[in-house]
Amino acid sequence: MVLYVTIGFMSLVYLLIGLGINEKNAEYLLAGYNTVSEDKKKKFNLTKYLMFFKPFFIKLSLFPLLSWLFLSLVINIDQVQILLWSLLQLTPFVFFLKKSIGTNWNIEQ
Repeated sequence: MVLYVTIGFMSLVYLLIGLGINEKNAEYLLAGYNTVSEDKKKKFNLTKYLMFFKPFFIKLSLFPLLSWLFLSLVINIDQVQILLWSLLQLTPFVFFLKKSIGTNWNIEQ
């Protein structure tokens, strides 16, 4: 039971992040953006970044449940299933980091 509450909570948090972040509150909620200088904020294309960020987290809200269902079909040992599921939750963030670091988010001059 606790596991399903955890999966549901993770999905809800990802969904709220995806739906809740916008240009008005990004200054306070986006890690890294909230500490950068005003000069760098003016050069950063926040709209373009949010067009990547928001859909990523909205889609990510499905990942905990879908990955648990997939693992429950493949693996029958609870401890192994929980361990693999926990590790699997990191994989979307590898994609997120690769995409966000590899993209030029500056406003074109």
